[in-house]
Amino acid sequence: MELPSKLPFSKRRLRPRVIISYIADYVILIACIVGFYILDSAEPFHQPFSLENKSLQYPYAVHERVPMGMALCISGVFPLVVILVYTLFIDGLFSHNKPQDPKTGKKKLTGPYRLKDRLWEFNCGFLGLVLSQALAFVITQALKTACGKPRPDVIDRCKPNVTQDPTPFGLSNYTICQGDPAIIKDGFRSWPSGHSSSSFAGLLYISLWIGGKLHIMDNRGEVWKTMVVMVPILAATLVCVSRIMDARHHPFDVITGGLLGAVCATVSYRQYFPSLSEPWRKGRAYPIRTWATEPVAPVQTRISGYGRTPEDRESTAALRNPDEEQIDVPDIPVQSGPMRAKTPPSYPVSPNPYMSHMYNRRPHDNDGEWSSSSEDLADGYEMQTGYTQTRNPVSSSHLPTYEVDSAYHSRGQSSLQPDAPLTVPEPVTSHDERVRSLTAMR
Repeated sequence: MELPSKLPFSKRRLRPRVIISYIADYVILIACIVGFYILDSAEPFHQPFSLENKSLQYPYAVHERVPMGMALCISGVFPLVVILVYTLFIDGLFSHNKPQDPKTGKKKLTGPYRLKDRLWEFNCGFLGLVLSQALAFVITQALKTACGKPRPDVIDRCKPNVTQDPTPFGLSNYTICQGDPAIIKDGFRSWPSGHSSSSFAGLLYISLWIGGKLHIMDNRGEVWKTMVVMVPILAATLVCVSRIMDARHHPFDVITGGLLGAVCATVSYRQYFPSLSEPWRKGRAYPIRTWATEPVAPVQTRISGYGRTPEDRESTAALRNPDEEQIDVPDIPVQSGPMRAKTPPSYPVSPNPYMSHMYNRRPHDNDGEWSSSSEDLADGYEMQTGYTQTRNPVSSSHLPTYEVDSAYHSRGQSSLQPDAPLTVPEPVTSHDERVRSLTAMR
């Protein structure tokens, strides 16, 4: 059997190692699904219980508020549909940098992303979602089988043949049960909650995915983005609450199951997508895997006097707020009187990571100039030159600053702009030096 030399998302021929790595992803996910069914068929451990325990005497709910099929649709099918619709139809629709049709000269409505870019985003989104669910199911089922904690309705499931505990210590075991064996078997799988872990694994994952696409952690504080991201989390919480209402789980089981699902969702999302704390990457999937090479981050600039010096940090020029930049560089009035030069101050890195230093461009002017699936260029993190061009401009020279005198000056005088050229006045000499120069001239 011969391996393919290309992926559907790339025109370049890839090494077999790269192809095998992506095939391994799907193989591992399939193995997780098989492992879940193996664990589900195994007999769980049966913890002893007391017939006098009030927390185990809840009635068995024949009809659940959220059955397993509905839970899978909520936490699995719904996120998959969102990823599919967004990547194929919505991604790039509101871009400020849409390409133009070479024939008509009009901007394309669909945005800057090509079909292979959209397929790559869908592939990574799908892999992350399935990985999150697979991890949650396997870990949850392994813990259920190993722990064997009784559910709150275990006594009603058990239908014991005695009315009192036959042991002097008040503990019984499953051998006194006369109910349906399948129902009794499931009655000892209370911790952790599978509905809770699955719902948070799928719905928190899609919240992170949407938050990345909306670059929610920028410096704009748009409330509607927060509301959109929180809706799936609310749905996951309601699914967890339904398990307590149906007496299927104890509150501790639901809480720990939700935390487990949240961890699986976060880990799976970060396998294929950047952190939400890096909104300038706009939630685009990581590029096709490479080895023996490390992506080079764009350059961030810091303020040094009134010039710009590069730092080996990632650029935030893709998301910036020009209105907030003025608070970072003080306005110094231009003085008409004598001035003396002083050593340029050393300013720390600006606390505002979204500032633009020289050009007043719109926040998303460069949101379509790169592609995570493209291998055409590989000199920047996003694998395309257009992305690295968003780095902050650097000034080649450093301008000195001057300490003003103590004389009063009118407010009507102009202010010195940080990026404007500074006119350097003639240095002021002392009275004794003037006298000595005049004497020498004579």
